[in-house]
Amino acid sequence: MKKHIEIILAIAVGFAFSSCSKLQNNVLAPASVQDVVHPAGWTDLNSSEFHGTYIKQHNYDLATCASCHGADYRGGISGKSCYTCHEETNGPLACNTCHGSLNNAAPPPDLSGNTSTTDPGVGAHQSHLAGNSYLSSVACSSCHVVPQAAGPGIHPFGTQSALVAFSGVATTETNTPGSRFYDSTQPTVVPQPMFNQQTLECSNTYCHGDFKNGNNYTPTWNKTTSGQAACGTCHGIPPNTPIHRGQTMQTCYLCHEPMIGPNGVIQDSSLHVNGKLELYGKSLSVW
Repeated sequence: MKKHIEIILAIAVGFAFSSCSKLQNNVLAPASVQDVVHPAGWTDLNSSEFHGTYIKQHNYDLATCASCHGADYRGGISGKSCYTCHEETNGPLACNTCHGSLNNAAPPPDLSGNTSTTDPGVGAHQSHLAGNSYLSSVACSSCHVVPQAAGPGIHPFGTQSALVAFSGVATTETNTPGSRFYDSTQPTVVPQPMFNQQTLECSNTYCHGDFKNGNNYTPTWNKTTSGQAACGTCHGIPPNTPIHRGQTMQTCYLCHEPMIGPNGVIQDSSLHVNGKLELYGKSLSVW
């Protein structure tokens, strides 16, 4: 009886490994030189055999992973869940599996492991997504098409740069006819944002002054320490209009509190660069 059980177990083990034959052929070192399903360095970030490196080299195709670990990556025929290490809600398909950190999915690091803001893949991601003293946060969808899945031809678009497609607050229209503060002597401002992949410059965005009485400033994506978001870059201090003449940073609060305080410092960043005119304690969506 014991002999029969051993034979059955041997057949079962053989079936399990034959089921992973596709993975063996595409991912693993030859079976003759290894005793385990994955190479020794499969989970070692510093190894040339690290699975993240392999997946990146193969255009983030996780089909071979799913063939053994299951379509949900929770075990499949291997019985080993990818969620053991990939603890995010979407497991290995979480955005910060490939870029970003536990804090948020925006670089650093980028897909190449770069962490400096001077690297185009990193740039000003954190100052936009995490927010700062000037604004609370910018949604990823304001600058990117947010992908719903990863894989060849889907995301991250092979070796191409990230797909920049502006929407939301970046395209906010101002000086709209019929609005309370419409000025017929000025054109209606409808931003047409653009990103130059060669110069790394953003232009014509509401966020940087393409609005009524704004400066329409053109910032450079990877120059985050040059004061590109300082007061006075996107609009004048004060704006060059009759109603603002004689005003200073210290008097802005008279009309724009609670967004800005008597000391000339923004005290509620959620009310700044939000697509609205903060005036007399009200948030005007159309102006």
